[in-house]
Amino acid sequence: MNFKSLLKKEQLLAILHNVLTNELTKNKVSNVSINGEEYSYNQYSLLIVMDLVIKYQIIINDETYHNYFLSKLEPITKSYLDHQDLIIKCNSLLIELVKEKLNIEVMSVENKKLILKYIYDKYIVNGYCFHSFPSIFKEKTEEDGLTGDIDIKEINDLKKVEYIFANHNYKNIISRDLKEKSRAIYITDSPAMAYYYAFRSPEYMAELTSLSKYYNYIKDYDKNAFYEKDYNKCKSNLLSLCKHVNMTTKEETTVLKVFDKRWHSLNLKESKPCIAFIERSELAKDYLPNINEILESVETTDLTLLVSKITDSRYPVIRRYSDINSLDLTVITMPSYKEIRNNEFSSLENKKPTFSSLEQEEKKEEVNLFKYAYSSGKANVVALITLILGTLALTLGIILKVIGG
Repeated sequence: MNFKSLLKKEQLLAILHNVLTNELTKNKVSNVSINGEEYSYNQYSLLIVMDLVIKYQIIINDETYHNYFLSKLEPITKSYLDHQDLIIKCNSLLIELVKEKLNIEVMSVENKKLILKYIYDKYIVNGYCFHSFPSIFKEKTEEDGLTGDIDIKEINDLKKVEYIFANHNYKNIISRDLKEKSRAIYITDSPAMAYYYAFRSPEYMAELTSLSKYYNYIKDYDKNAFYEKDYNKCKSNLLSLCKHVNMTTKEETTVLKVFDKRWHSLNLKESKPCIAFIERSELAKDYLPNINEILESVETTDLTLLVSKITDSRYPVIRRYSDINSLDLTVITMPSYKEIRNNEFSSLENKKPTFSSLEQEEKKEEVNLFKYAYSSGKANVVALITLILGTLALTLGIILKVIGG
């Protein structure tokens, strides 16, 4: 899968930038609250667009269509009325691209079935599920695959922070299940949710520095500090939260020390969002039991809805307790929030991180802990808009309960 050729196109980055910074909608209120955090209308639109980009790559997977795809995507992102309209237009574009790929001119019943079968084969039978993590783990994941190992030293650090905040009645400030001896690898079949959690991975650092629901009690803090991987803003946010809960000087020092240690160990300043594309066949998710029913509905049901029934998320949370071989996955580095906001590719992409001797020792002990995509997107197959609108908010609540939140 040569996804890099598409993701490195300046036109795609410009499209994503315009979605995120759209002046007409930037002050519009989103009807969704994600994980208790405030999430802007434009950020939500960005997830919808990236959901299509990932599905396009999996289903079409042909560089010769990139320019055509982007030329059709750009006007959609400039003219959509609301999130529902954006989703419908994205699904329609996907159908149009498959028609071009299959050289279909007449939309007969048989040709509609041909489109559905093609999408089903590419997206389900030979498609992928997803797991998100920060880029410091990319090389290890590509070499060793995904594992559920745990770094005891990291667990102990986070327990200290969890205990201090809990002592001030702020419970679950850190990721859950800190007492487990082993941990599931959390996987999703929703591209939008995979990208959402790639932005905020690792989960515990995102919540600790700017995205926890507890920040809603603070008037002035930078909501995008972790998305932008801004060390000073994240530390300032955390310091404000420590002051807000009236920590002692010793408690505050301990919390900030753990923050510093984790930040540098994870090399978050240069971190970029990564997604492991895991073969559905490896997860036994490469078949839809109702595919024949979907195919037989072409005469009575809108084709856009039938495509949605195939591509909508059915497995918002897949918990895997065994390792995943590196041969069964492909790791893709996605555009970062900072790159999209600035409309400029990072100059740090090929730069190797440098570490002090202490950090090098810590890095050796780092494993794939807390990078798991607690991802969502459970499908309701009777509505077009459930891919994003009805699922991000609702299933995240379910997911947090599943993982012990």
